[in-house]
Amino acid sequence: MDYQNKQAARASFTDILKTKPSLEPLADSQVMQGVNIFQGLALEFALNKLERARQEGYSSTALNRGSILALAEGKQYIPRKPLPSRGPISIENKSEYPSGLPAHYPLISENQVHYMLVDAVAIDSHTTKITDVIQVEKLSLYFTIEQEKPFIEFLFGREISRQTHQFNVFVDQGDGYYKEWVIAPRFRNVNGRDAVFDEFYSHTDQIGIRFGNNIFGLIPKANSKVKVDLWLTKADIKLMPKQPLTPLYPENADDKLEFVTTGGIIGGTEAESTEEIKVNSLYYELYDDNHVFDDDYSFFIKRHYPGVLWCKVWGESEQEEMEGRMDEQWVNRVFVALYSPTDPNIAQKVEKTLKTVIPQLNRRYSLMPPEEVSFIAKIEGKIKRDIMLSDARKAIIKVLSDNYHKNSVNRKEKALKRDLYRSMNNLNIFASEDDIYIELVGTTEPQNLKQMVSIDFDASLAFLNLPTSITY
Repeated sequence: MDYQNKQAARASFTDILKTKPSLEPLADSQVMQGVNIFQGLALEFALNKLERARQEGYSSTALNRGSILALAEGKQYIPRKPLPSRGPISIENKSEYPSGLPAHYPLISENQVHYMLVDAVAIDSHTTKITDVIQVEKLSLYFTIEQEKPFIEFLFGREISRQTHQFNVFVDQGDGYYKEWVIAPRFRNVNGRDAVFDEFYSHTDQIGIRFGNNIFGLIPKANSKVKVDLWLTKADIKLMPKQPLTPLYPENADDKLEFVTTGGIIGGTEAESTEEIKVNSLYYELYDDNHVFDDDYSFFIKRHYPGVLWCKVWGESEQEEMEGRMDEQWVNRVFVALYSPTDPNIAQKVEKTLKTVIPQLNRRYSLMPPEEVSFIAKIEGKIKRDIMLSDARKAIIKVLSDNYHKNSVNRKEKALKRDLYRSMNNLNIFASEDDIYIELVGTTEPQNLKQMVSIDFDASLAFLNLPTSITY
């Protein structure tokens, strides 16, 4: 309420009091003036709350997560799921006999974090095999179809939904056999006999599954049993090298097998944040999971494969400029270079998705390996005498890892010396700004679209020199 409206409201309140015989003597008193002011403040507060509530009904102005999720659900938008960390481990067989482990063999760390083997592995006696693990835990949920009706829905728990990386749905319609049903987004291109389901994300922060109506997707029979196998992950959780892992079920395990991480198990990404959901849902109707508008392939690829940390897409003219020549084979070709630390086969999966989901006339796709180039950051500086050397090293390593490691979600496209100086100053571990010396050696900026710049971590740490500042 502006000043004039407030004055008008107070004058109107006083005029009303003067029409009441019992209150007329008090109309101009301080008591009634106070009541008048309080009433104006209460009305202003109510109007502000009403305006804020009205704004929660629009995607562009909503602030509360529940409102944003409700609006996104109305557009049938499904937020990006978390991605597990991945890394190598060694399996040493100390027995006299060969041993083998199946894919998805469950392991657990000293911190009670669950991991699984990616592939099956065979280990000869007295040998060591290197293989990959991912940070996932398997869980099954069970539901019962109480009544045969259209569009039956089931919701997962909130905590489970936040950790769900992927899931599969199986239905037993009374024959004692769980048959897998496949996902059909929005029940497109299906008939009433297809064993399919749709996925949605509720405004209650829960993943849900929905069955059909015998026109678009089959309705499960009454008393059918539904089983959902979930892969849960803690996302951005790290496990350092040379850490032991043990079988989740030691009573069924071979005690002659020893599991140790050989590299960092990293690279996990969190589920889509509230702000990302708000912005992405605004544009979701344009993309609709099927189309690429204005050749924005990067958005499409990262939307379907959140494990892709670096992605570049270019066409014929950019390829000619990079190669310095023309070639008829490049006509109408889309070049894609990408990198994912968690999936070595990501290029083949992306290429298949591009060809099947968004086929385009006279367009061909070429997946190119990224040209990895690196630089060395030589950092020297006197640290404060009240800062422990180990703490200073950890702080610097974290800055370098978060900003320049090739497996970092927030890795910068290029390394600038001024950014590094600013980051080091912000750590507040050096005696003064003048005591910091930084030299960058190598390629710090990509020279073409194929180049992916990252830090040579081991070499940079070897040059890290942090003498203590001593004063008397």
